[in-house]
Amino acid sequence: MQNQMSSFEFISILISIIIGLGVTNLLAGTGRAFYRRKQNPIDEIHIVFTAATLLVLVLNWWVMFSWNTEVNWSFDEFLVLIVWTISLYMLTIFLYPPDLSEAEEHRDRFQRNRTGYYSTFIAVCLLDVAQTGIRGDLFHPVWYVPFVGQYAVLAGSGLVVRRRGYDRFLCVVSTNYCVGLVARGKKIPGGQRGDRLEIVTTPAYFPRVVAAHPGP
Repeated sequence: MQNQMSSFEFISILISIIIGLGVTNLLAGTGRAFYRRKQNPIDEIHIVFTAATLLVLVLNWWVMFSWNTEVNWSFDEFLVLIVWTISLYMLTIFLYPPDLSEAEEHRDRFQRNRTGYYSTFIAVCLLDVAQTGIRGDLFHPVWYVPFVGQYAVLAGSGLVVRRRGYDRFLCVVSTNYCVGLVARGKKIPGGQRGDRLEIVTTPAYFPRVVAAHPGP
C-alpha cells in the first residue's frame, strides 16, 4: 500500500523551508561579518542577538513536531502557524538584510534595524500566544502568558529607549533566555536508542521532553 502524506507532514514542509531559509540567512550573514571584520569590526550586540535568534529558530523547528498529533486541521491554525513562522524568518532579515554590499556594512547596522527587529519580536510573542491558545494550552502552565508578555514588554521598551546600554541589557536577558531554552529542550536522561520522545510545548518557546516511550 502506498504511504500517504499526513496533514502535519504537508504543513511542516512549508514551515521547515521558511525556518531553514532563516537559518541560512543567519549563517551567511555571520560568515560575511567575520570575513569583513577588519574593515567593519564585529558588533558584540549584533552577534549576541544573532546567536539568540539562531537558537530560537532551531528550537522552534524542533518543537513543531508536537503538532504531529493534530488530525483535524483548520485554515485558521494553518494561517497562524505560517504567519508565526514568517515572523521568525523576518527576525533574521532585520539582523542581516539580503544583498548587503560591503560599503553598507558598518557597526551601527543593528541600530538602523533595531525598530524592525524589536517590532517583529513583539509580533512573534503575540503569535506564539495565539498558537498556544489554539492548542488549548494558554494557561498550562499558568505563568506562560506573563512570561511571554514580559519579553514583549522588554522589546516594546526597546522601541522607546534607543540606547546601546538597553540593547546590552537585552543581550544579557536573551542569553539567559536561550540557556533556559536549551535546558528545557534536552533529551530525557536515561533514554534508550530507538525510544520515541513525547514532546509538548507550552508555548512553542518552551520545549520540554516529558516522557519517553519505546519505539514501534
